[in-house]
Amino acid sequence: MDMALSLFDDLKRVRALCALSVLDTPQEERFDRLTRLAAAVLSVPIALVSLVDAQRQWFKSRVGLDATETPRSISFCTHAVAQREMLVVEDALRDARFAGNPLVTGAPDIRFYAGQPVFSHDGEAVGTLCVIDTVPRRFDEAARQSLRDFAALVEDELNKGALIAARVRAEQALHALNEELEQRIEERTSCLREANETLKREIGQRLTVEESLRANEDRIRTFIDSSFSAFVSTDAAGMVVEWNPSAERTFGWTREQALGRELATLIIPESYHAAHRAGMQRFARQGTGNVINTRIEMPACTRDQGDITVEMTINAFHVGGELFFGAFLHDVSERNRARLALQQKQQLLDTVLETLDVGVVACSADGELTLFNRAAREFHGLPPQALPSGDWAAHYSLYSADGAHLMDQSEVPLLRALHGETIRDCAMQIAPIDRARRYVLASGRRMIGPNGEAMGAVVAMKDITELNESQRRLRVNEQRLRAITENLPALIGQVDKAGNFSYLNSLALRFYGRDKAQLIGQPVRQAYSAQEFDKVGQFMKLALEGKRVSFEDEITVEGRSSHYHASYIPDIDAAGSVNGFYAMAFDITARKRSEIRQRDSEERLRTVTDNLPALISYLDTDLRYRFANAMYKQWYGVDPAAMVGKTVAEIFPAHFRGKREQQLRRCLEGHTVQLELEVTHAGETRILQSVYIPHLRDGAVLGAYLLSTDVTAARRHEANLKTLAHTDTLTGLPNRRSYEAELEAALGRSARNRAGMALAFLDLDRFKQINDTLGHAGGDEVLREFARRLLRTVRKTDTVSRLAGDEFTIILEAVRSPEECARIGAKIVEAMRPLVSVGEMARQVSASIGIAWTDSAGMDARALSQQADAALYQAKEAGRNQFWVAAAGQ
Repeated sequence: MDMALSLFDDLKRVRALCALSVLDTPQEERFDRLTRLAAAVLSVPIALVSLVDAQRQWFKSRVGLDATETPRSISFCTHAVAQREMLVVEDALRDARFAGNPLVTGAPDIRFYAGQPVFSHDGEAVGTLCVIDTVPRRFDEAARQSLRDFAALVEDELNKGALIAARVRAEQALHALNEELEQRIEERTSCLREANETLKREIGQRLTVEESLRANEDRIRTFIDSSFSAFVSTDAAGMVVEWNPSAERTFGWTREQALGRELATLIIPESYHAAHRAGMQRFARQGTGNVINTRIEMPACTRDQGDITVEMTINAFHVGGELFFGAFLHDVSERNRARLALQQKQQLLDTVLETLDVGVVACSADGELTLFNRAAREFHGLPPQALPSGDWAAHYSLYSADGAHLMDQSEVPLLRALHGETIRDCAMQIAPIDRARRYVLASGRRMIGPNGEAMGAVVAMKDITELNESQRRLRVNEQRLRAITENLPALIGQVDKAGNFSYLNSLALRFYGRDKAQLIGQPVRQAYSAQEFDKVGQFMKLALEGKRVSFEDEITVEGRSSHYHASYIPDIDAAGSVNGFYAMAFDITARKRSEIRQRDSEERLRTVTDNLPALISYLDTDLRYRFANAMYKQWYGVDPAAMVGKTVAEIFPAHFRGKREQQLRRCLEGHTVQLELEVTHAGETRILQSVYIPHLRDGAVLGAYLLSTDVTAARRHEANLKTLAHTDTLTGLPNRRSYEAELEAALGRSARNRAGMALAFLDLDRFKQINDTLGHAGGDEVLREFARRLLRTVRKTDTVSRLAGDEFTIILEAVRSPEECARIGAKIVEAMRPLVSVGEMARQVSASIGIAWTDSAGMDARALSQQADAALYQAKEAGRNQFWVAAAGQ
């Protein structure tokens, strides 16, 4: 391996160490506890947790040594990190590498050293757990295994912070999409920031892989096989020469099926075949192409003919004078769908806020204005501006309810809400110099994030200017009504029994557009067109017959169209004769137009909600549906039109209502409720997250708003994260964490059932030689084949795990005797006899097996493991390629 490659590898390793954020941090009891235990168990005076930086080795924990760090050039741990496996020096003065080392010839007088590398969560060796003695000593296999165990615990502690931080970020991202309306504004910024960070991480990962590809062939194979993105390489003719496991998962073709086939026929839609081939030919001729070294999104197809969208980065390179293409492809179909859904939700939110006639203003936790909707801008005549909160009242002309004085900072509703106060209908005036004065009622509250963090505050301002003005006019009209009927806001007239006008007030005269002389004493018919008179004539006839009538209609007079409500009251004298009738008509044009606008608005609301990917409904206090959107048909198979007017019990069966109905009762008591349940319809199961919000008015609950969103993809992603945390990525077997939990559970079952069980430890014989001969990629294939043969050999109830490297375990439950263990060991040895094929090579691979059997209810995991490890050591001492059975506890 040349110096440039060594430097590259070390730079990457040091970056991984720095990413753990533990260098130069204070000593911690969780590490000191492990070094003390290691020193005590292994009977050594010195035990260290050593982290190998670029120019030094720094001790995160130390027992028996005062120094906190030493130069890397003289450190033993550098050698252990470089070889990525345990380094044991039983007598340093007899080892040519260390005989002249100042740490050996001087203090601390090292004569014995044993160091086990510890790894970061991304597989880089960042340091060691080492033990040191001032006298030479032997270090048997039991001691080595103890050092490995302690190092694994150190490794868990080193990586715990990074793994917890990753899990917390994932949980926050999943919950952020389902917060209330006030929280979604902040969530959008958070999601965009997280998306940017994710994109940066993906770019960094790909750049790292591309650098590694140029570094050496062995590491290329490791990175390609473990890459999260699909990697595909073709020759100049478009034939596949490389196809990594991620490509197998993404496109459904195995590596064996893909190699040697044309890439176009595997993943490129047929309509793009011609363009793809032409582009490759053009690059081969001219050496340029539009997509080379460019990240693009493109359609692709899978083996089962499914359509997906991939993000692709493609490079061209020459090897031995031949042209090749290499491409990283990442399935972004789900990401695009999620991004589109987020955009749609945000557009809906923005549209709703801009459509509302209520002014909505929000600020961040730092007091920076973040939202000023259309109505708020119209109230103030100003856009939002970065100002100190103390200047808000003066800048935006905020006055007290009586308009007498400018609000003090402590009176501003948004600041009161930011400080934790819940504001309800706070009366105030907005009085810009160049705009009409507005009377508003402000309501607001502080916004709290999902983890209790302050997110700011929001205030809604309802304009009651027109309401106040209407009330004022009503008082004036009532005074005028008492003084003079002439000024009533109604058309008032009197018609005699001949059908002629005998009286009209000023409003009626203006309505007809004529003066008094042209109408009084003249037939009513002359004031209307023939068509319009037909509308009122029928009611006039009834009134002249002595019947009181009321009606509404639209009428056109003098070219003006109006809606009105009219009442005809017969004028009956004492003798019972009808002398005519009194007429009173009200112009209801504005109301009618408002009703039309409301109807149109309801139609728009129905269109919006029916196209949202969520269940939206409203229930009254009798649990009777008053509104339901179209998504009920798709997700529940229930027609929303048939739901309106019916109760929950009339639509859904009892087993479905269960928990939902219980939570609905709580909501109608005034509580906002959240719950998560599974729903199955037409063979498709969804996980729905629902929020029930009480509809409150003046402290009384009028009903409940119901909103349910599909979180199936998010929950499945969480399950995948849990699976990855307990699975070995190379073999697909349970990893050390999963093995330890399963062993404790198996021991518990064995004790409860009083049944025997066994634990097998397995090591591949001379695995280092396999790696040296076949390379790391070949060694990985041997490990995978070994895992497959173990799974085929043991029972389905047995648990096969990979601890690390070539170390495997098998938990064997319900095993009745050591003789049965021997039969199992013989089967495993026999299963390894066929040659293992790696590429064009075939090799004989064997394993040493140690099996510990117990039927003791008091046996613990540590003791059973020590017995199995001792049996494994016996198998190796006996010549390898065999098994050894020990009856633990006997």
